[in-house]
Amino acid sequence: MMTTLLRWKKVKFAIIAVIILFLLSLFCSLQMQAVGWDEEIIYTGDGPFWQMEDVEYGGKQVDMDGHDEHDINHVDASKLTIPHPIIMWWTPFSGERGEVKTCGNDRCFFTIDRHFHHHPNTSAFMFYGTDFKPDDVPVPRKPHHEWALFHEESPKNNYMLTHPECLTLFNHTATFKRNSDFPITTQYLKSLEDLESRKYLKTLEEKKRAGLAPVLYVQSDCNPPSDRDSYVQELMKHIRIDSYGACLHNKDLPQELTNPLTMFKSNFFEIVSKYKFTLAFENALCEDYVTEKLWRPLIAGSVPVYRGSPSVRDWLPDDHSAIVVDDYKSPKELADHLIYLDSNDEAYEKLLNFKKVGATNPHLISTMKNREWGVNDYTRPNFIEGLECLVCNRLHQNLKAKKEGKSEISHIAKPEHYACPRPEAFSAKSRSSIQMYIELHDEHAKRAKALRELVESKTNFTSEQYSALVYKYLTGERH
Repeated sequence: MMTTLLRWKKVKFAIIAVIILFLLSLFCSLQMQAVGWDEEIIYTGDGPFWQMEDVEYGGKQVDMDGHDEHDINHVDASKLTIPHPIIMWWTPFSGERGEVKTCGNDRCFFTIDRHFHHHPNTSAFMFYGTDFKPDDVPVPRKPHHEWALFHEESPKNNYMLTHPECLTLFNHTATFKRNSDFPITTQYLKSLEDLESRKYLKTLEEKKRAGLAPVLYVQSDCNPPSDRDSYVQELMKHIRIDSYGACLHNKDLPQELTNPLTMFKSNFFEIVSKYKFTLAFENALCEDYVTEKLWRPLIAGSVPVYRGSPSVRDWLPDDHSAIVVDDYKSPKELADHLIYLDSNDEAYEKLLNFKKVGATNPHLISTMKNREWGVNDYTRPNFIEGLECLVCNRLHQNLKAKKEGKSEISHIAKPEHYACPRPEAFSAKSRSSIQMYIELHDEHAKRAKALRELVESKTNFTSEQYSALVYKYLTGERH
């Protein structure tokens, strides 16, 4: 009897303890909600996780189906009092559900929450180029609605943006073009010190002892619009090239470096540094489209053989730190020059002189010195924040001008902010390799016209209405 009684007391104590813990947990949760905190599922790309996040003016996401507090509490976000211009990421690039950010003396409310679409203070919509969809834009577009484009990639991801009928719908731009409103041409270069560093640099004797081909090629995105693989395939007939990627593959990387993300790790830079030359061929031939394909060999101490931006010399450490493919009439002529450099130590070492004396290109030095944003530098804003503040500052500038009875500044994107040439095959024989991109480029010109016509109608439109108008342009019924 006594044993049974003791057991019951223990069970009762355990039940009471669980109830107390539950009540404490509930109390803490209510307290956190009272001060504006709540649990929210955030998607990071690797899967959802629970995070405590404060969202200004409501809008915290409450479930995996996308419902937020405005839905649950039946709040009309368009009637909330917000004393700042509202800037919405229409394509939810930032993931920011609601935050007032300070840009110098100006403040703006940034959000991805489309409940604020029709708020009277919503002044700008921001788009990430790859995710820009012509049948999903904020319409009807009101006179005070401005659009901002962020796109660091080449047009390969969205050819519509290269056509003026679409591009000039935007008011603010941040692209790889130096002429865009917020240029991010050097987005893949952290600092000049990285270029000048001798961390990975190998001596000529070390490169010779490695017993490798003189030229390195690493690409797994095959047959892009630049038709680079066709050029390299022809070049391979005249000089030895070690190709580690999926494209024209003839040599294997170590197992730990087969993931494309490892190409930014020191182990991969060590491999690059053992080669005299590295083929740095971009996926598109656009002015100022300069990527890590150029910077990586320069940092590692391998001479880039570059094909991409026609104005690449503006971005080199000096005027003889890369071999520019456009200077040679054919792959055979290029190969002959590389073979000459491979056998002439003095001529080759001049190409790496910047590793001894530092960068001397005034344009590159000035660009890096005056750059307002950093790359992987938490002491400085990143270029996304920089673009956001550019838009915020411009909105406030016009609000002030309007208040003072002055003329507002009209911002409209220009072709030189992003446009790139139509894809062109390396040779007539290789046209089939990139035929898809040529057709996409031409088709998107007509899609851009359809989009502009619908946006300028200042009415709402459905995906079906957009598709029907595109069909008319494609069939020649509309011009």
